[in-house]
Amino acid sequence: MNTKINVLKTQFREGRRAEAIAECEALCSQDDAAMEFKRLCATMHLMERNFARSREWLVQVRASEPGNADVLFNIGLCERELKDFTQAAGTFTLYTDKFPADPGGWTGLAESRLGLHEFDAALRAAGRAIEIDPACVPAWTVRANAQKATGRYEEALVSFARAIQLAPNDIDLMLSQGDTYEAAGNPEQAAANYKAVLAARPDDGATLQKASVCLLHLKRGGEAIQLCRDILKVSPDNLTAKFGKDWLLSQLVPYWHVPMMNEEERNLAYFEGLKAVVTPEKTVFEVGTGSGLLAMMAARLGARKVVTCEAVDLVAHTASEIVRRNNFQDQVSVLAKPSFKVQLGTDLPEKADVLVHEIFSSELLGEHVLPALEDAKARLLKEGGEVLPARGSLMIALVSGDELGTELHVDKAFGFDLSPFNAIYPKKRPIHREDLPRVLLSADVEAFRFDFVAQSQFPPERKRIDIPAVTSGLCYGVIQWIRFEFGQGVVFENHPSRPRPAANWQHTVYLFDAPVQLEAGEVVAISAMHDRTRPWFERVC
Repeated sequence: MNTKINVLKTQFREGRRAEAIAECEALCSQDDAAMEFKRLCATMHLMERNFARSREWLVQVRASEPGNADVLFNIGLCERELKDFTQAAGTFTLYTDKFPADPGGWTGLAESRLGLHEFDAALRAAGRAIEIDPACVPAWTVRANAQKATGRYEEALVSFARAIQLAPNDIDLMLSQGDTYEAAGNPEQAAANYKAVLAARPDDGATLQKASVCLLHLKRGGEAIQLCRDILKVSPDNLTAKFGKDWLLSQLVPYWHVPMMNEEERNLAYFEGLKAVVTPEKTVFEVGTGSGLLAMMAARLGARKVVTCEAVDLVAHTASEIVRRNNFQDQVSVLAKPSFKVQLGTDLPEKADVLVHEIFSSELLGEHVLPALEDAKARLLKEGGEVLPARGSLMIALVSGDELGTELHVDKAFGFDLSPFNAIYPKKRPIHREDLPRVLLSADVEAFRFDFVAQSQFPPERKRIDIPAVTSGLCYGVIQWIRFEFGQGVVFENHPSRPRPAANWQHTVYLFDAPVQLEAGEVVAISAMHDRTRPWFERVC
């Protein structure tokens, strides 16, 4: 028998595992009393992670060897791995009663209690294992996870630190500690742990996602993108890294950047506005670098010095490269920081003569332009300095159009009444298609006007606007656009009546609860409001 057992063990060690297990199973079937073969079968199945089959053989062995500690322990281990935590807890309780000095039994009991979400019991069992063996890494791990599960993050971090000290190469411990740092509100340390995990396991997509979110939260999106790029160098087909890099870029560099750069009418308005105020002795400060286009315009027009700032590091560094490529590095300084953090006397040597700002969203207010201008005018612009654009307006009109209506409202489709779906459709609807004709049923209305030169503060506003229809038609709501005045008669307006080949500022329709058939002369009351960061328009019924 011993010879045959040794042969089977040799087969298993040499990689012929399935063959060894099949032969051992056959021998067990031939002789029900062959406990040595049953123990070997159980062990081989256990090593192959066939926990259910291993447990079957172990139970048979235990029936004839009730005092065998290894058999009882391995039954509990199989039950735990099969996630039969109730049965495993009972088995390990029996084991610890019989063998109270074995830390492994207490650890197995702790892991089973953790699986049952009996966290206090898990902590007690883990504590007993640690008392017996202070270097028991699994017990420290259970303790840490139980503490984390009960929101005791600081205690959990101490326990994870001890486990990692004992097992510095355990990547799973490093990952769990990172998750705990993130749960505790420490994304910086969490990101450090995740990066360490990725250094050892570059194909770990879930950890890459966690690291990217943490770094983005820390405003270190460029570092997250580089992390994806580094992984792609090692694993070029890693889809998580490919998608992750693209998602990060979409968060840091929104899609409207390129059409904005290509919008000739907008560029010309800024250039003409700058040309009217820039002279060789003037310093220009710009809020919102983007590609560096406006800063280079000011430099080309002869400004003595241009300082521009950009909150997104990746965009700022790219703008610096663009400035160097166009040989304006001696005139243009790009600061990788938001305007609120620009320091007079260091970042900006002296107060600027001209303040240029282009951090407008399609609804004008969405990129916190008002707080940025209030701060920049108060700290960084000379008294009486020029501001470009000088004024901005939120414009609205009543809107109709059969083709546009297909984007805004549903009635019947394919003979079915789908109209209840309108009740759950968002009332604020950006229109990205320039090919859909916007039919205006009213004259243009200036809903809100912001004088960036004359005003130093821009409080929230609320008003009622009565808009008379000048044309009959089915009105879906009000369409909103923006208008800027640069002085000297220079105006930019993305008016809905003029389709544009490249458009970064989109029109937005604020839908009525249901379309309204209007007759010429009929007046529609609109409630208009903004909270400094976003506008809202709705019909007053």
